[in-house]
Amino acid sequence: MRLTRVYIADPLPEAGEFTLSDSVTNHLMRVMRLRDAQEFLAFDGTGVECLALLHWSAQERRAWGTVQERRWPQVELPRQLNLYLAAVKGERFDWAVEKATELGVARIVPMLTDFTVMRSVGRERLERWQRLAESAAAQSGRVLVPAVAEPLSFGEAVRCAPGRAVIFLPGAVKLKQAEIASSDVWSLFVGPEGGFSQSEAALAQECGVQKAGLGTRILRVETAALAALSLFGAFD
Repeated sequence: MRLTRVYIADPLPEAGEFTLSDSVTNHLMRVMRLRDAQEFLAFDGTGVECLALLHWSAQERRAWGTVQERRWPQVELPRQLNLYLAAVKGERFDWAVEKATELGVARIVPMLTDFTVMRSVGRERLERWQRLAESAAAQSGRVLVPAVAEPLSFGEAVRCAPGRAVIFLPGAVKLKQAEIASSDVWSLFVGPEGGFSQSEAALAQECGVQKAGLGTRILRVETAALAALSLFGAFD
């Protein structure tokens, strides 16, 4: 049977006890129905995963874990993918965060572009996206949790993107595997359904951002994000 897996915000110890937050305790004991002395998996986002035992004190009304075994699963992608994604309203960005996390993205940056309908992103929404990333990392067996960064305008994003950067534009040529293998760090720019404006495309060119295509069809934001990630080995 597959063990329940949870994200622990504090660094896991090499041995002994570690604290469980109220939310993790609730998930283990009320949602997953684990009982005292049952096994579960914990990871802290640093690359380590622990097989642990759950402990519950009815007298103290608290739960904690004890490390049984430390592991370093080799599950992460061989390259760092930074996803600069146009912000969209509703649950579509939630879905994109979850699926991009499952596919191995290292960082997600919401972008406010000329054609995005959403003009601002509040703290509550950012915190929600980070929780979704943590949950998706736990579910998918990852040992790292992507950071959901503060939103940036397109101009800010394109000027600070690390590694090689690529902007996905209609009609552009698809990337070749030899090009993808040329760098261990990539920044992927995915715009809204209306695309990037002419001025944004021109700025990207000035900043040395490479153009690439995703085929002949018009994709929604979240679909385009997953299609872009798939080019970089996210389904390996």
